[in-house]
Amino acid sequence: MTVLTLLRRPAISCLRSTASSSSRRTFTSLLRTPTTITTLQTRPTLHSSPTSLLPQTTSSSQTTTSTSLLLPLQGLTQTRGHRRKTYNPSHIVRKRRFGFLARLRSKTGKNILKRRKAKGRKMLTH
Repeated sequence: MTVLTLLRRPAISCLRSTASSSSRRTFTSLLRTPTTITTLQTRPTLHSSPTSLLPQTTSSSQTTTSTSLLLPLQGLTQTRGHRRKTYNPSHIVRKRRFGFLARLRSKTGKNILKRRKAKGRKMLTH
């Protein structure tokens, strides 16, 4: 093609160049490692153990890919840092959130201790 035809039809020339480059690339060139189709033993339930959720594989290269397949399922088993939905009193949780050491860790907690001490409270915290 000459420069004049490129200037007249820039959109068509761009489409041709992307179409030709994408036709050369195949889907298999995008894959990092050769994979095999693995199936889960059972449907994941809340009562099944995390090891039963892993696909059955034999080689070490396949185990790394199978553990990456498990990552979306971790949301079912891991519940760290979530808010408690119902009133479920626990002395340990109360001490962890509102205790003396928790108040000392933050700037606002130190201010709370100062206010309560200045007011003359016998119990500064839980």
